[in-house]
Amino acid sequence: MKYLSVLLFFGLLGAFPSAVQAQSESAVITGTVLDENGSPLTNATIALYDEDDEERSELLTGAASKVDGTFSLRTEVDDYLLRITYLSYQPYETELDLSAGEELNLGEIRLQPDPAQMEDIEVEGQRSYMEMNFDSRSFNVNEDITSMGGSALDVLDNVPSITTDFEGNVSLRGNQGVQILINGRPTNLVRNGTDGLSSIPAGMIEEVKIITNPSARYSADGTGGIIDIILVDDAELGFNGSIRANTGWPQDHSIGTNLNYQTSKINWFLNSEFEFEKDPRSSRTFQSFSRDSTYAYQEASDWDEREMEGDINLGADIFFRNQQVLTIEGRVSLEEEREDRNINYTDYDPANNQVYRSVDPSWDILQEITREVEDQQRESDFDVRATYEKTFPEENHQFTADLDFEFGQEDAETRLNQAITTGQQDDLRERTFGGEIYRELRFDMDYERPIGENGRLEAGTRIEYETEDSDYLVEEFQNGNWERSDEELGISDNFEYLENVNAAYAIYSGELKPFTYQLGLRLENTRIQTELDETGAGSDQNYVDLFPSVFLSYTINEANSIQASYSRRISRPRSWYLLPFTEITDSRNRSTGNPNLKPEMGDSYELGYLRYWESGSVLTSVYYRHRTQVIDRVSIIDNNGITTRTPINLATEDAYGIEFSADQDLFDGLQLSGSLNFFESSQDGFYQGVNYSSETGSFTSRLRVRWQFMEGWNFQSYLFYRGAQETTQGTRAARSFVGSAISKELLDGKANISLNVRDLFNTRNSDREIIEPNSYTNSEFSWSSRSFRVNFRYNFGGGDNDRGGRGR
Repeated sequence: MKYLSVLLFFGLLGAFPSAVQAQSESAVITGTVLDENGSPLTNATIALYDEDDEERSELLTGAASKVDGTFSLRTEVDDYLLRITYLSYQPYETELDLSAGEELNLGEIRLQPDPAQMEDIEVEGQRSYMEMNFDSRSFNVNEDITSMGGSALDVLDNVPSITTDFEGNVSLRGNQGVQILINGRPTNLVRNGTDGLSSIPAGMIEEVKIITNPSARYSADGTGGIIDIILVDDAELGFNGSIRANTGWPQDHSIGTNLNYQTSKINWFLNSEFEFEKDPRSSRTFQSFSRDSTYAYQEASDWDEREMEGDINLGADIFFRNQQVLTIEGRVSLEEEREDRNINYTDYDPANNQVYRSVDPSWDILQEITREVEDQQRESDFDVRATYEKTFPEENHQFTADLDFEFGQEDAETRLNQAITTGQQDDLRERTFGGEIYRELRFDMDYERPIGENGRLEAGTRIEYETEDSDYLVEEFQNGNWERSDEELGISDNFEYLENVNAAYAIYSGELKPFTYQLGLRLENTRIQTELDETGAGSDQNYVDLFPSVFLSYTINEANSIQASYSRRISRPRSWYLLPFTEITDSRNRSTGNPNLKPEMGDSYELGYLRYWESGSVLTSVYYRHRTQVIDRVSIIDNNGITTRTPINLATEDAYGIEFSADQDLFDGLQLSGSLNFFESSQDGFYQGVNYSSETGSFTSRLRVRWQFMEGWNFQSYLFYRGAQETTQGTRAARSFVGSAISKELLDGKANISLNVRDLFNTRNSDREIIEPNSYTNSEFSWSSRSFRVNFRYNFGGGDNDRGGRGR
């Protein structure tokens, strides 16, 4: 892959001579746009028209002023009319006669207020909750008061097409092969699952972007698509920011700040968050087994999870001449978590050798067991990043380089005490120790430039290395001493993991009227190596794949358009899926990884119709997805009543569906939005001689209402419903929940106080069945039960509606 980087470099270098020649035949216009008081105006529009174009009907080229009011515009030699405009200010116009190689400095240009325009400006306004495009849908969640005081997971749980479950899995249209980005870039917060997203407060999230068919520009990882979480970035000149705090029941307390100080040369930003949370959870399980032996048992678990966490992110944007920006930032995250859990097992003696669906009151109790679990975890994460961005005078001409180094470690200790309250077995004491050290280095280069009149070329490379060392030790207390357990209980060893992904891509966009199109191709080379230190067992995978993407759009008119798209994607197994260690917290239900997992491959096709009208819009999407080597967790029960869940490459899947997303302004201050997704899927797979094929159909729906009433009051409410669904081993019951919130602006809009309730009717539960010829298992799980939060936010500096700060 290093040769691809060299080829790309020389390809870009080859464009430089023609660029130098073009510059000698062109001229550069510079200047500084100020208001009537001499303060810089940011994002003023600088436009060039033909000198004879009195109606200003055809824009030849243009630019926007930077944060210090300066602008630079390169153009061909000719006679022009330059026009500078800014909202609520009178336009500035001047005629220019440029010569080859000229660098014309217009100096300071002071715009004067336009009283007529200022009277017509509507001061208060609200962005639509949903903004729809073909390649993505964006949900503006910065004013979502139902998630206020929560985390990124709470925000995602309210976004159409996305579902979460009690195991921390995030799915997009029912597919868990999702790539999650922060501000368009990968993050180590989802390195070991999505629980790390709980460290991002909801108040720092500006919008959530869903990309169901990503282009070749993005990493090919994620057969389900991409979820991009965009953080707040409302920096203004001077010192500004926000302070937020919340308290809630069950216990959920946090305080955080977003601070920003910006001058014409540099922008400093600091974000911090400190949180304490106590979360009660519960589960219930019934299992009946009949084969070589026959048994039935019930399990009841209740636990409290306490978490303390602190995050600090500090950085700066440094502005250089010629529209260059260097961003340097660092993040520190420290977390400590404790879990106290009580598990009660009741074993029964069934009357007959058959499989039952529930407990018969006439059964005799063989034994009752209580298992106490104390689990402590400590985690520290560090991230250092540098990003360079160069914007050229031509529109859509940009170069970006991003270097990111992430590292950290996690330590865990679990103590398990098991006592027999009824029966003859001996008491049991066990403990486990786990530790992990990880390092991740990633380097991206992206280049974009216009080609001809309507074309655009994008190209880039990525180099990524990730290493992990994971230790695991299982011990039992025997004869007054702690001794290492045998492998029947679980492997004790050190697991080494290395992943190296190198990639290069190219995209060309153009127009063949009335169609616009985009063609992309991404090449990725993946190397994954695993090894257990003591046994030497491991795996070595090395593969190269091509990932094309195609988009074709047709605009019928301003209100109607159609697009078709295709992309090929991959879902590499995450490192925690490969860990061969056995989780033994629950002695009857265990889980282990599989170091021999192979990646999923997927092909996705989509056809969409987008319709706008004055007060709303609707997007209708028909999609089809084909996946091979689909990774699924299979539950196997042994004769001792122990269920072990293991991820395997189980099946081939065909899935198709239709999704509707719409929003509508009903009347002034009241907005309604919703989504409905119908889908069917079929899986065909075998494992250990058992057929795990399934045919299923289901749907998910969301409905959201927002109502702004009186002065500064805001009410929001949402409803989620997911229909029942068959799985490869059984069924998953329907699920629904409701949330509501109300808020009031204070202190002339600088402050806001809100009250929200999640899972109003306490129905956010999981109910699953595993139905096999020789067994039946029913599991019910309740997490994040009904909760209330009071939230306060105060903004200072900048405008009344500025929230200040900058995303990480």
